[in-house]
Amino acid sequence: MTDIEKAIEEARAAVMPFESWERLTNESGAAYAAFCAFRDLGFERNIRKAVDAWQQAALEKDEAKRGKRYRVWRNWCSAYRWRERAADYDRYTEKLKQAELRKTIEAQGEKHRVITGKMLAVVEKKLDLMDPADLSQGTVTEWVETAIRAEREAAGMVAHNSRAEPKQGEINFTPEFEGL
Repeated sequence: MTDIEKAIEEARAAVMPFESWERLTNESGAAYAAFCAFRDLGFERNIRKAVDAWQQAALEKDEAKRGKRYRVWRNWCSAYRWRERAADYDRYTEKLKQAELRKTIEAQGEKHRVITGKMLAVVEKKLDLMDPADLSQGTVTEWVETAIRAEREAAGMVAHNSRAEPKQGEINFTPEFEGL
């Protein structure tokens, strides 16, 4: 790529921005297809792996063609900045994955808050119907602690601890000892 072509490409990018991994104006269809094969290999990509994958897909076994293709692709890699463009593509796809993951986590959090709210409403109704004299102090304390912990976990205020801590005076057996 000449300095003039590079300047034109930079000016065009400033006026009409495009993603760097899209086909460049002076990039042939064959060069772009080769870049796509290189780009799609992921973080462990290199030209030799891209050529090998291309050759396997084409069911081509000629080693002379493989060597020639490697040299051509290596030149295209330099001329069309494949490594930089592939890195841009990796960053872009990673941002998309993170955004999708964030949406999933937020949706799950909202679902958990709705379910927790419904559960607390049921407990509230049950408590209204119960005679406080029928409840032991331990039961009331346990219910309050459980409700507070669930509410905090649903709000993201504390991390959920999946390992239950034994209460004072309580013996917990692991599943290995069950039935002994």
